Amino acid sequence: MKGIMARALLVAAALAAGLGATQALGETFPQRPVTLIVPFPAGSATDAVARKVGEGLQRHLGQGFIVENKAGADGIIAARQVAGAAPDGYTLLITTNTTHAANPSIYRQLPYDPKKDFAPIGGIIRIPYMLAVRADFPASDFAGFLKAAKAANPPLSYGSGNTGGRASGELLKSLLGFDMVNVPYRGTPQAMTDLIGGRIDVFFPDPASALGMVQEKRFKVLAVTGPKRIASLPELPTLMELGVRDFNIVAWVAAFAPAGTPQPVVQKLNTALNTLLREPEMIAFVNQIGSEILSTSPAELGTFVEEDARRWVDLVEIAKIERK
Repeated sequence: MKGIMARALLVAAALAAGLGATQALGETFPQRPVTLIVPFPAGSATDAVARKVGEGLQRHLGQGFIVENKAGADGIIAARQVAGAAPDGYTLLITTNTTHAANPSIYRQLPYDPKKDFAPIGGIIRIPYMLAVRADFPASDFAGFLKAAKAANPPLSYGSGNTGGRASGELLKSLLGFDMVNVPYRGTPQAMTDLIGGRIDVFFPDPASALGMVQEKRFKVLAVTGPKRIASLPELPTLMELGVRDFNIVAWVAAFAPAGTPQPVVQKLNTALNTLLREPEMIAFVNQIGSEILSTSPAELGTFVEEDARRWVDLVEIAKIERK
């Protein structure tokens, strides 16, 4: 009996020591710079948000937060890198619905599991897309665009720099009965360059990437994809206002760590992130880029992503996006 009790005491002591070490890790984290992996190129909305978040987290946590762009393959390269990183909080993924909600419905096989390979940290923003056409397009409103799209021979071309942009183009042509040819790009900046140069006809940029170009009239913007107008361009109607029912494709940006990252580290990052999202300067930045704050707990982000992934199953079917 004494031997059993002794062993039980040793086990309890070991567990207590392990718990204490984990809690201490959360208290001392971070002790060196943290890398924020972004699945899209410099100049994209996700990149701009990651850099703003990195600056804020550096102020709150006292260590550098370095953005590293790993663009390409619909975010798969970046997601795979973070999924395989050490679960210590020093390599994080600042990503969108592309990697965690859309890709599972588009790719038959992924080299990462959005749920099993990641620990949610917290949401950052929600952002709509805009329906944009080249500056010399022969229409300046949605009715004129629809008429021109249905009459086009050969069909119009549309660029896609991410899965949300691809789904927007496919859903629009599916719902309204015309054709457009997809031209894929590594990211939003490259597609926007070709839209400005007249090499593609249509693109669905996010306001964060495009507002400056819109103000300079480098291309025309006809509508937004979300459920409501954006504050920075209140004159732009939503596609749903224009009669395109259920056209509610909105991107989001959130932070994830590799699965197995200690809970105290995740919680410390979440607390710092949500503190940052309440700051007036951050709120003004988010409003300025045509977005809204998406502040969550780790558990709430996990639930949010699962719900969005289920929505993408239907969206991919409706938009007739061929699985890869």
